[in-house]
Amino acid sequence: MKRLTLILCTVLAVCACAQKEPDPVAEAIIAELTKDLDQPFDISVRNLQMLDSTTFATEFQRRISIYDTRLQQNTERMEKYIRQGMKKNATLMYDELKKDTRIYNELIGLKEMMGGDTLKIAYYDYSFAYGGKVGSSKLPDKQAYATVTPEGKVLTCVSDQRDLHKATGLVIPGYKELLDSFKEEAKE
Repeated sequence: MKRLTLILCTVLAVCACAQKEPDPVAEAIIAELTKDLDQPFDISVRNLQMLDSTTFATEFQRRISIYDTRLQQNTERMEKYIRQGMKKNATLMYDELKKDTRIYNELIGLKEMMGGDTLKIAYYDYSFAYGGKVGSSKLPDKQAYATVTPEGKVLTCVSDQRDLHKATGLVIPGYKELLDSFKEEAKE
C-alpha cells in the first residue's frame, strides 16, 4: 500500500511539474499580434528572450535628443529658406520650430516632475519567434521584437529590431497627451 501511495504521489508530482504556467509576456504579445484578427487563431510564442531594459531616464534622454536634433536641423533649414527668399517655407519651418520647442520644453518639465521615478524601468525589450494558424492558413515561423512595460502592456511589436523604439516615447506619462494636443490645435 505504501508503495502504491508513493508511486501515486510521484506521478502526481511529475504531472504538476509538467503543467506550465502561461507566460504573461507571451500572452500580452499574442494579444497584440491578434488584436485585429476576426478569424479563429492558434498562435504561439517561442524562444522569448529578454534583451534589455530601459529606464524612464533613458527614454527621456532619447526623446529629448530627438527634439534637440530636430531643432538644430529645422533652424538651419529655416535660415536657408530665409536666405533664399522662400518666405512660405520659412514660415512653415518656423511653425515646426515653435512646436518642437514646446515639446522639448514639456519633455524636460515632465522629466523633472517624475523626479526619482525616472530611475524605474519603463519597458523591456524582447526577441521571440511566433507561428501557428490563422483561420485555416498556417502562419510560418517568424522572428520579431517587442517592447513591454513592467505592467505587461506591449508598446511595440515589430519584425525589424531597428524599429523597436519608434513608439516607446508613449511610455512617458503625459507624452501622448502632449502630442495629441498638437493634433487638436491643427484641427482648429
